[in-house]
Amino acid sequence: MSIDGARKKITQAVDGFAEEMLDINRRIFERPELCYQEKFAKQTLADYLSERGFAVTTPKGWPPTSFIARHGKAKTPAVAILAEYDALPEIGHACGHSMIAAAACGATSAIVKAEPDHPGSLLVIGTPAEEGGGGKIQMLAKGAFKGVDAAIMIHPSNKTRAVARMYAIAELTFEFRGKAAHAAAFPDQGINALDAGVLFYNAVSALRQQLKGEARVHGIFTHGGDAPNIIPERVEMKFYVRALDYGYFRELERKVVECAHGSARAAGCKLKIKKREAEYAPFYPNYPMGRVFRENMKTLGIVEDSFSETEEIGSSDIGNLSQALPTLHPEFRVGDRGAINHSRDFLTAVVSKFGTGAMIGMTKAMALTVYELLANPSLMAEVKKEFKAATGVGNRRK
Repeated sequence: MSIDGARKKITQAVDGFAEEMLDINRRIFERPELCYQEKFAKQTLADYLSERGFAVTTPKGWPPTSFIARHGKAKTPAVAILAEYDALPEIGHACGHSMIAAAACGATSAIVKAEPDHPGSLLVIGTPAEEGGGGKIQMLAKGAFKGVDAAIMIHPSNKTRAVARMYAIAELTFEFRGKAAHAAAFPDQGINALDAGVLFYNAVSALRQQLKGEARVHGIFTHGGDAPNIIPERVEMKFYVRALDYGYFRELERKVVECAHGSARAAGCKLKIKKREAEYAPFYPNYPMGRVFRENMKTLGIVEDSFSETEEIGSSDIGNLSQALPTLHPEFRVGDRGAINHSRDFLTAVVSKFGTGAMIGMTKAMALTVYELLANPSLMAEVKKEFKAATGVGNRRK
């Protein structure tokens, strides 16, 4: 079947799977599971895809709540739709990962129904623990994406755009250690760890004045002492450091660490620094994939909001994947502009009529893009050429 001939069948097939997509979204939404605990979500997706002819496995060494589902007679080209399905503490699926999972199932099922003998290998890769656990990073280390030519996923948001970038992020925990003493009777006998923490917080605040525009540093006190009448002997703080440029990211991280050391010395405290192992790299979209996705959006009547690719962005472990293979991460608006990710309003929007309607529309755009990647060798060659060229541009990639 020609690409043009398949397009209508694929969009119609997505409509045919709409109710099933809504059901998957609702079921995962109602049973939120945190990083690496997503047993119900994984099984829900695995069962659904198995029933539609996919071979579903979790290879040895992969995270237990991950999976790969394969369909197709040929090994290449291999195009993966990524499914995320972990939730947030306390606020559940307020980042909309239940929608990401539903869209992955709907897009791949539509391609298979429209053309059971589609070219190449169509994959759904279940990637747990995006919310801080670095599931994709672990899976990359285990060879989960070996042989995958391109990957894509769509993410709910408060805006719709085909192409965006994301920050690299490092999570650092700072522990200042002083000496406890009675704050009224023997204040001179204590070493105040809270003073060190406050100095550090203010030092970082001063540093922010000199940050480049596309960088962020933000942190909190997670432990500030035990009682007002005890000189605080232990203070703990957690900070995130973010930047788009990988070289500047490393420089900024070094400056924040220097602020901590200086503050500890000034207060006479000891300092211990811990860094979260799962460090997220900057995300770089594949522009040929983005162009095709945008064209499919226009064909479907999906209006893209007027945002640059660096406005209102966060961080994700898909950044690490974008360093390894051509990747795209479009966004779709599920509510009004005020319904922002990780908020109660966003939680409501994820299961709203407007939000699920937007999910179905963007699922069509994703399915059409994936099919073209499978069926159009010249597009895949262009995608790979751009990726290869981008890896040699300074600090553009890790």
